[in-house]
Amino acid sequence: INRPVDLVEEGYDLVFRVGELRDSGLIARRLANQRVVLCAAPSSLQTAPPLRTPSDLAHHECLLFLRGRYRDTWTFDGPDGRTTVPVSGRLSADHGGSLLQAALAGQGILLQPSVLVAGAIEQGRLVSLLEAYSAPALVLHVLYAPDHRMTPKLRSFLDFTLQAFADH
Repeated sequence: INRPVDLVEEGYDLVFRVGELRDSGLIARRLANQRVVLCAAPSSLQTAPPLRTPSDLAHHECLLFLRGRYRDTWTFDGPDGRTTVPVSGRLSADHGGSLLQAALAGQGILLQPSVLVAGAIEQGRLVSLLEAYSAPALVLHVLYAPDHRMTPKLRSFLDFTLQAFADH
């Protein structure tokens, strides 16, 4: 959903989007930054080459998100500044939950928002990697059509959403 007509034709009043936005004609309101975490299942690291710097990812199976900036390169800020490294893997998906399941099954290294992986990390099912490096945060937006379809119910939900994220 990237154009106002798509939003309306698909029957959505508003949508949430994480990451970079294209110029869509929709009204976009910034809600929050999403911290991004590099992680993997401990089992997938047992026989893998050492992972000391982002450039070492070239020797690892990575789980790739099909859209946006994490499709074939990953960027990190670290002790020597910002670095962007090419990544590859046999599995790509456009759904973070699918990539999370693959990571939990030991299929590779995952770079996803912390909200998606935090529970698995707390449970020890995934471990954080390259903690001296951080990926740039992704931005969470709410998008809606710029026309007269703003019903009182939609306005109330939008106001609630904006306030809820302002409090964090």
